[in-house]
Amino acid sequence: MTITQQDQSWQQAKIPAPAALDLAGVMAIYEMQRRYMPQAVSGGARQAGGLIDILAEFDALILDGYGVINVGNGLVAGIDALLDAACQQNKPVVVLTNGGSFEAGVAAQKYADWDLPIAAAAVVSSRDAMVAASDEGAPAALANTAVIGCLGGVVTPLPFSHVQPYENTENFWQTADAFAFLGAIDWTIDDQTAFEAALIARPRPVFVANPDVAAPHEDRFSTEPGYWMARAMQVAKMPVRWYGKPYRPAFAMALDRLQKLAGRNFDRRRVAMVGDSLHTDILGGGAAGLQTVLITGAGLFREGGATQFIAATGIQPDWIVPGHY
Repeated sequence: MTITQQDQSWQQAKIPAPAALDLAGVMAIYEMQRRYMPQAVSGGARQAGGLIDILAEFDALILDGYGVINVGNGLVAGIDALLDAACQQNKPVVVLTNGGSFEAGVAAQKYADWDLPIAAAAVVSSRDAMVAASDEGAPAALANTAVIGCLGGVVTPLPFSHVQPYENTENFWQTADAFAFLGAIDWTIDDQTAFEAALIARPRPVFVANPDVAAPHEDRFSTEPGYWMARAMQVAKMPVRWYGKPYRPAFAMALDRLQKLAGRNFDRRRVAMVGDSLHTDILGGGAAGLQTVLITGAGLFREGGATQFIAATGIQPDWIVPGHY
């Protein structure tokens, strides 16, 4: 499955089954959704042996979570040393994750359990961006929707009075006036079939709290809401709003949090967005005016392919760190 083939026809593109999802499939799906994303900003794609080696290039760091701090339940090698070095050099760190299933405090607690020096207030999620957009009345549809059906078998529903938690029942699909797709933990083909049938029968807005197509695990790629939305969008037409990376409100929120925690403002070009995904971390960070660092040793590109897909997509980071930290 190539990116070129995906560009030719959204409707005819073949999306791999969850168990067959590989790097090429992940990248092809991201390219299918490229029309919704910010424009790419070319970086220099300079090589560095480790992120610690180029810390002098930055005044602060925004780190992706999954694929940069950890993969599965294991820490990425060298993350402790990186955080220690950043602290010693007075370079504040914020984590910007596309996790939408739970509040950001859940991720913060995980980092605390690993004894990482990441304060709870330093963790920002795409879920936060969704809630903030509703609080600000933009888009008003989310705040004013009569009943929001929160999708995901293992999620914490949004903190609104007009929310209906996910239940795989006919009543759930009938009563929801819009859907908030929070997370895909334990999301199944049966869940997806019911979701698609509901959208075909009555198209309704879908608010996606996690644009990720996949997350890297030790032996596979998990399917995230971005994957399931690609499937739904092939069979049904409905308004879709995306939150988190690569969309600018998430980066604005992370930068604001960074500046508040540090007590000072930063030149965006002196702030590094560090991630393992071209389409979320690098494209979004560059479009937001940040420097971008692609980590290739642990996340999406841990088995190789980064150079190939940088060329194929035109999404170029400022820095490539091929090893760990």
